[in-house]
Amino acid sequence: MRISRFWKSTFGFSFLTLLSRIFGYLRDLVISSSLGASTIHDIFVVVFRIPNVFRSFFAEGAMSQSLIPSIVEANKNVKNLLDQIFTLLLVSLLLFVTVVEIFPESFVRVFAPGFVADEQKFSDSVAFLRIIFPYIFLISLVAFFGAIQNSKKHFQVFAATPIIFNLSLIIFALNAEQLDLRIIGTSILVAGSLQLLLNTVFSFQLGYFPRLVFLLKKNQLSSFFNRFVPAIFAAGVYQLNILVDTVFASFLVTGSPTWLYLSERLVQFPLGLFGVAIAIVSLPDLAETFSKRNFKIFKERSNRAILALSIIGFTSLIFLAFFSQEVIRLLFERGQFNALDTVNTANSLIAYSVALPFLMYNKFYNSVFFAISRTDLVLKLGILSLLLNLIFNYLFIFVLHFSHVGLALATSISVFLVFLTAQILVNLNENLRDKKTLNIIFTSTCATFAAGGFLL
Repeated sequence: MRISRFWKSTFGFSFLTLLSRIFGYLRDLVISSSLGASTIHDIFVVVFRIPNVFRSFFAEGAMSQSLIPSIVEANKNVKNLLDQIFTLLLVSLLLFVTVVEIFPESFVRVFAPGFVADEQKFSDSVAFLRIIFPYIFLISLVAFFGAIQNSKKHFQVFAATPIIFNLSLIIFALNAEQLDLRIIGTSILVAGSLQLLLNTVFSFQLGYFPRLVFLLKKNQLSSFFNRFVPAIFAAGVYQLNILVDTVFASFLVTGSPTWLYLSERLVQFPLGLFGVAIAIVSLPDLAETFSKRNFKIFKERSNRAILALSIIGFTSLIFLAFFSQEVIRLLFERGQFNALDTVNTANSLIAYSVALPFLMYNKFYNSVFFAISRTDLVLKLGILSLLLNLIFNYLFIFVLHFSHVGLALATSISVFLVFLTAQILVNLNENLRDKKTLNIIFTSTCATFAAGGFLL
């Protein structure tokens, strides 16, 4: 892989992600200015987290990180492997969506327990979940086709897919006389249908169209599932931690879920634009290089990615943290979103942003572990992250009473501790150990702590 090709793919992915994030901001602006930090907005933020988290399990990075190495190994049996995975995914999703549609109350009680005490809020949440949950079926199939595209090193169409989602919500919101949960839910389903249509057509142009098969071959599927279960934690653990934050926020004052959501969305901007882009683009080449045992080239490519993530992560941290109120005021303070909402959102943004460099490192390390077939490490790190976040959330909310800022801070602390563990695991492997990488990360970590200590 030539460096120019790597950066060409990365910049292409990042550019489309940038467009998606811009439309994502416009979407949040339209909704927040219409609803403010209200009960309806809180319901949208909390309940939509439920399919989003399960989407991370079935789709997104989990699908890509497990499917790409399996495709590399499958060689001539790729078509049959993909058909088997498509069949299992389709059947599993249909069953899962059916269960949630029958028992939505149970899921709301689990994921938004703070809403149970308010009968109207609980009832509205249940109705909204029933409308939007089929979205997980649509977007998970989108991720399946996206993983196929990524395996062929076509990243652009899948990267542009979220633009459709954001445009759909914007158009529906702007054309509504009064924005409510029913309109938002309808726009989500329309978006998912259009996303699936686009990715199905493009995958067909690349030479793949799915068919159902019911003769499953264990030897072909084992490689995929050995990666897929750990990949669930790799791709979904951050979303799961954010969901945990949202669950705890449902016990706090009205507006807390909205403040956390908007601040986390701003952290996702550089993370998706650069961190996820570099991790996704790197994975196919890292897997090929490691399989050929070209460890020197493997380290060189890792160093290049780590250096880029260090520069981008620390720069983003400084900007978001030091100019948090200015950013929130410029982007969101209008309509029903007032000055108090700006201050509360900015406070949680500072707490979230401290973790940004380490979030980027963790995304890349997940790709490294998948490339070297050490999925067990990803699984262990995912469980560790979840447990740490639960512990710190409980401590900061129910013991120290830090309000919604404590939830963001708990996530940041757990992200750093997981990064530290991942760094130790990498350096235990002689094939991956590299002094240049250690020096880069050590410098970035010291700078992050200095900035974080000053801010917090």
